[in-house]
Amino acid sequence: MTSVSPARKTFGWVTRLKCGLLAAAVAWFAGWIISFPFEFSIAWRYVDGNARLLPEALVKGLLVWGGFSLFMAAAGFTPLVLPAVLFVPPRWVVRWRGILIPAAGLAAILSVDRRMGLLQIYYFRHPHAIRAVFFSAPNFFVVTFALVVVWVYAALAQRRLRSL
Repeated sequence: MTSVSPARKTFGWVTRLKCGLLAAAVAWFAGWIISFPFEFSIAWRYVDGNARLLPEALVKGLLVWGGFSLFMAAAGFTPLVLPAVLFVPPRWVVRWRGILIPAAGLAAILSVDRRMGLLQIYYFRHPHAIRAVFFSAPNFFVVTFALVVVWVYAALAQRRLRSL
């Protein structure tokens, strides 16, 4: 019977889950920050140019956006990222991260566009709707979240695998 030394670390499902949740938290924060200009413009429009009211409106808007974006992150993480984190070998994620990171961003763009019905021929003749949806806080958040969650998880997995 062979025994594993107590100093040897494993990459079990608990460690994978911790890395995945940490990656999701970092990705949520990055997406929240990247959408700040959109929230600033909405707050500025809401106060109708009255700069004295801007800080309060901006804080309220950022809190509401933080809650909504956290819900979007959880809705994307739970059915899509969580099973991948638990069942896909971390070595494979690290090995293919150069393809997985851009593929996650592309998949996020395509899923938002498909959900909004923007991949119909009508919108290719009238691209103003595509621009209006693409340049919005939710779309920037979703794309940023997808890119960063894969990137951070791959970096954490690579760091953990090097320490084994």
